[in-house]
Parts: sequence; C-alpha cells; structure tokens
Amino acid sequence: MIASLDCRFKTNQKNIENVLQHYGLRKIQSSLYAGDLSNGERKDLSEYISGITRENDSVLIIPICENCYAKKQTAGQEIKFKNDLYRVY
Repeated sequence: MIASLDCRFKTNQKNIENVLQHYGLRKIQSSLYAGDLSNGERKDLSEYISGITRENDSVLIIPICENCYAKKQTAGQEIKFKNDLYRVY
C-alpha cells in the first residue's frame, strides 16, 4: 500500500504521519509512505484519517497487491526507508 499526503498545516501533517506510522507504514520520501496492510486495516486507516483531516488536507491511499509490488523497479539510488518502524499493538 502507498499513502501520499498533502497538508496545509504542519501540525496536522504531523498528526497524520503519526497515524500512518502507527499502522506500520514507513516513510520513503517527505510525504510518501509505504507498507503492508490488510484490507480491514486499510479501511480502518482510511476512516480514521478521514476523521482528522482538515479543510485543504488530502491523503491518497493506493492499495497495491503483492504481485504488483514485487515488480517494482527503481532508478538511481536504492530507496532506503527513513525509519524502520513496526506496528504498535
């Protein structure tokens, strides 16, 4: 799963980033996160984020199947996760 966010206010951006990290998503660029979520977790995440976004905020959540993710390619430097986070239960 890929999640991208665009927030008008830094404080709300940080709140949304914390939620994404809580669900085990890892930051791969300044406002781009990736991780492995079940359909139920993705739905829960989407509902939770919908409740905390403000006007002019947007979060794009794109499900990607394992088969498609396995076909990913990179150009240039290998993408290294900024934080190797684990889900908090």
